[in-house]
Amino acid sequence: ASRARPPPPSVRLIPFGQMSITEGARVVASTGGSGRDVWLIYVLMALHAVCYQLQTPLEPYLVDHVVGEKGPMATAMFARLQSFHHVAQLLGSLAFGTMLDRFGCRLGLLISYSSCALAFLLLANSTTLTVLFLSKIPGLLSHPFLCSQTAISQLTPDGPERVAAFGKLVTAYTLGGIIGPLAGGMLGGNGDYYRSARYAVVGSLIGVVGSWFLPKKMERNIVRASDALVDEAGRTADHTAATADKPETRSWKATASEILGLVGWLILLKLVINTASGMTQSAQAIVLKNELHLGQSDMGILMSIQFAFAAVVSGVILGPLTRALGGRARPVVMKCLPIIAVSYFIQAMLRSTSVGLLDGLSPLVQTYIFISVSMFIMIFAFSLGTSITAECTSIVPKEVKGTLLGMEHSMYAGSRILSPTMGISIMNATSSCALYSITASVYVAAFMVWASCSSRILPDKTSGEKDQKDSVELREGRS
Repeated sequence: ASRARPPPPSVRLIPFGQMSITEGARVVASTGGSGRDVWLIYVLMALHAVCYQLQTPLEPYLVDHVVGEKGPMATAMFARLQSFHHVAQLLGSLAFGTMLDRFGCRLGLLISYSSCALAFLLLANSTTLTVLFLSKIPGLLSHPFLCSQTAISQLTPDGPERVAAFGKLVTAYTLGGIIGPLAGGMLGGNGDYYRSARYAVVGSLIGVVGSWFLPKKMERNIVRASDALVDEAGRTADHTAATADKPETRSWKATASEILGLVGWLILLKLVINTASGMTQSAQAIVLKNELHLGQSDMGILMSIQFAFAAVVSGVILGPLTRALGGRARPVVMKCLPIIAVSYFIQAMLRSTSVGLLDGLSPLVQTYIFISVSMFIMIFAFSLGTSITAECTSIVPKEVKGTLLGMEHSMYAGSRILSPTMGISIMNATSSCALYSITASVYVAAFMVWASCSSRILPDKTSGEKDQKDSVELREGRS
């Protein structure tokens, strides 16, 4: 190998751990990143959320329209469509991460927004079931949020600034999620279920154009603040740049095996509860449409309210609630599981026609009660999920945390493959009361396993510094 040249006078050698946020920002800015680029990503993410959520309140009605009936066949087809979408997301997310490593997130955003535009174009012309299912295939390459997270990590320095930037990215999506269902319900209120998809095509093409203006150096080999360091052994900037592009010596399989060996049982717990909650979430639109007779416009308003409530929960309630529940994962999970189980049992009793707790109340009042219980469950479900994620990231080594979060993302998509079909099939075969009772039973079983095993498997944390680290990583996991 040729001998490394000494660094030019303009290169300042900074030992690891001694670079400030300001110095790191200068390194990032020198590679082409800027505050303008970060804000452009936020705006594009909010626009994507609007486009994606435009069709969400209308999809159950669109399936009824294409199938030609409102009975069990249409309901089952809606569940299959949701499962098919999550299959595409699962397969695509596994492959898309590798593509980002090779070609960079700028190209990834261009491909993602182009795929979104194609998906919405097919949806706008989905007069048959074949075209309706075809509209989900571009989801293999539609990952704007994943690409935006990668872009933010490249355009911001390590530390609190990057954590705050991830939080703003979630906020941008939430704001779009508030506007999208509300506008979609209004656009489809007259029975035209395709107009919102046409608007979404235009919005996605704007995303393509906006992504084009992001810096071309947003590639895998961009020099991040944490990479642009020369340690005290005397490595030069040229040596750092030369070694930055080398692939990891460990295979993905070996890394995944290590993660599963450390936190596999926590990931399994999250998979089980995600599948159970996914059954009820997929059935919610059917309950509102068929049992509570909610119209398209009201469905959109309701979904916007839920997005707004989710923003309040994640931004305001989550931190204080988690501390009140015990702070660490073991007590938080121990309290959240039974609370959620009891809430699902209450929802089951409220939806039971034989018990008749809501007999004599108008559909509007019943809707308010149904949504109120669902929002109460959401509060503790947020704390449950983020606490498990924070616990996982505190156990695994620092260098594999990205792989861990990628596995959780794929696991979430995987849990949504079967849960819509399972949930709606149970509801069609029995009733919504039975569905919520089964979901509650799953949480009871999870609580029993947790109560008997967590003290033996989950390591204690006694350091205050460790607890502070967990609170930061909880926000990273939620992002």
